[in-house]
Amino acid sequence: MAKSRIDESRDPGGYIALPWSVIDSQAYRNLSYTGKALLIELARQYVRNNNGRLLLSQRYLVTRGWRSGDVILRAKRELLDAKLIYQTVQGHRPNKASWFALTWYTLDRLPGYDDDVVDGFRRGMYATAPQPKPKPTREALYEKWRDAGGSTPKKSTSRKILTPAHGVESAAIAPAGGVEEDCVAPAHGAIRGVSDTLSTPAHGDHLEIPFCAAKSLSAVLVGSATASTTAPTPNSDHDDDGGQFDRVRDCDLDPNLFDQTTGEFRQSTQAA
Repeated sequence: MAKSRIDESRDPGGYIALPWSVIDSQAYRNLSYTGKALLIELARQYVRNNNGRLLLSQRYLVTRGWRSGDVILRAKRELLDAKLIYQTVQGHRPNKASWFALTWYTLDRLPGYDDDVVDGFRRGMYATAPQPKPKPTREALYEKWRDAGGSTPKKSTSRKILTPAHGVESAAIAPAGGVEEDCVAPAHGAIRGVSDTLSTPAHGDHLEIPFCAAKSLSAVLVGSATASTTAPTPNSDHDDDGGQFDRVRDCDLDPNLFDQTTGEFRQSTQAA
């Protein structure tokens, strides 16, 4: 009876063949965690005859849980510098992705490679990858500093003075020259009028003097008497107005007939 070729000691399905020589190499051990994880994502795509057409595009890796394009780019550069992967096609926008191959397998001859790609590939090239310089230890840095003639710097015992040498001054609220009062008058004195005439009459403003009917009446009578003595009384027969207006004689202006309420003379009963 023929023995079954199915390995029942593990779960069924494909698997990644990652040789110990790759895992133990210095190139693999110098990788970051993201670089090692991206290498497994690339090896998952290998199926015996497609080494050289493996993808590391962001569109594909998003379906595998990779979200950051910067993380993918840094990890891809690590794998290329370590020569664990080899680029066969240079992608370009808008829709052509780059192709890669694993360097512990033979490169499959597939159409579409860039020129001179096949000649530059060699299986196992990760073993000859240049190793990054290790970071110097603290002891090495101390020895280098001591050989350069350095000495231990002494700690300064003097405390830094944070205040000025002349002391702290309070800000002045008032001006340096003191507080000055505003002048009501101009600096060169009050301005004098051009004309010597007073703005108000000599006997006072007429608006400020209360009205008196008796004084007004006496002023009218005095003025009328003066006019009658100096000028002749015009003849009624020769009036310039043609007799259209009644003339009032000075003798008719009786002070007893003056009405202080209306400001007019009442008509005399004798005249009526």
